[in-house]
Parts: sequence; C-alpha cells; structure tokens
Amino acid sequence: MTDPFALEGHLILVTGASSGIGRCVAIRAAQRGAKLILTGRDEARLAETASQLDGTGHRWVPLDLSRREGLEPAIAEALGGTPPLSGFVHSAGVAPTVLLRDLSAEAAEELMRVNWLSFMALARAICRRGRYAPEMSVVAVASISATAGQTGLSAYCATKGALIAAVRSLAAEYAPRGIRFNCVSPAPVDTPMQHATRERLGDGWYQKEVLDRAKLGTLAPEDVADPILFLLSDASRRITGVNLTIDGGWSFA
Repeated sequence: MTDPFALEGHLILVTGASSGIGRCVAIRAAQRGAKLILTGRDEARLAETASQLDGTGHRWVPLDLSRREGLEPAIAEALGGTPPLSGFVHSAGVAPTVLLRDLSAEAAEELMRVNWLSFMALARAICRRGRYAPEMSVVAVASISATAGQTGLSAYCATKGALIAAVRSLAAEYAPRGIRFNCVSPAPVDTPMQHATRERLGDGWYQKEVLDRAKLGTLAPEDVADPILFLLSDASRRITGVNLTIDGGWSFA
C-alpha cells in the first residue's frame, strides 16, 4: 500500500530555507524522500541547510524577496532542467516590532513587499504551465497574529492577513487546474527571528505574550513543519483554501 504521507518523487521549493521553519521543513521533507530547491538571502546558511538534507539532487538559490521585479526570472532559472514542482512552501518573511507612532509608510511598504507581494510573484511564476506537477500543493506560512493581534506588530499582522486572504482566493482560482493553496498560522515559534524580537522587547514581554499563553508549551519549528508536510502530501489531497491554526491553545482564553 502506498503511504499517502510520503514525499518520494516530490520536488518542493522552500523560501526562507536558511533558518527557522523553512530550514526545518526542508530537512524533514528530505527525510520523507523529497528533492528540495532552497531559497534565502544568505548563501552560506542555505548551504548549511543543504548539508543537512538526506538524499541527493537538492539545489539552493540565493534570493532577495524585497527585489520583486527579479523574482520570476530567478525562479525560471532555478527550475531550469528540473521536473515540475510538486510543492511550494513560502516560509520567508520579516517581523519588525514597530509601534504605529514610529511606523513609516516606506517601512510598511517594504514589509508588504517581502511578506506578501513576493509570495504573489512567486506563485504566479510557478503556476505557469510546464512548471507545476499535477495536484501541486502551495503552503504559505502566515501567523496567528493576523487574527489575534499583537502589540507593536500591526504592519506585520496586516501582511499576514493579506496572505491568508490571498490564499483563500487563489485556492478557488486554481482548483480547476488541480493546484491547492493553504496557509498555516502558528503562534510565536522558537526561531532566531523570535529570539531577536525577545531581545528587543525584553523578558517581561516574552513572558506575557508568549509563555503565559502557550497552554501546550511554546512551539518548536518541527511543530509547524510537520503540519506543512501533511499539506504537501497526498494525505491532504482534498484540502484547499484552509488556514490551519497551530498555536497550542495560544489564541483562546
């Protein structure tokens, strides 16, 4: 009997693969038999991720998501000579902590470019005929903050809300082609990005906003990566347009 959770024969593109959730997704997908195309801004850290992958045939491509006009040519080059994509995981993103009084229009626009518009550009690039395999699965990493809100993260929350809304519409738009679009929305995850936020806002903020709300314990990258792998696999072949909350009870009183 075929294992519906296996990823043998899948080629998966992962953004933000140089650390955190993206790196964990890549490592665990390779353990299930997938081939990976890794993207991120830091080539050395991408190479470090690649060195931890099981199997062979993986590749990595340095990519700056803030330079949206160059994304489609970069993806076309990255996919040159490869089989069609079976999966795309958009894990890249930035989460600066900025109060409204200190938020400039330029900073808000930059955040939207990296967290949302880059996803739209990449999705458009990979959804061209010949670049995707039948029943390709796209998974975007949003955030529980898009619906629950967090102090100092209004611009970030807005970008993740845009991501969730776009995924729902894209799920409807591309269902006739057999392409699935889903989101995951984790609570704060123990990643380098979260460590940087804790350093900026202090242990008091971290205790109140994260530890006190983490009813089942704080999230590790694998707590998010494993549900993503489910959404990439054939086990979820009839699931599209959902926003899967992964928060250990963080969002309810």
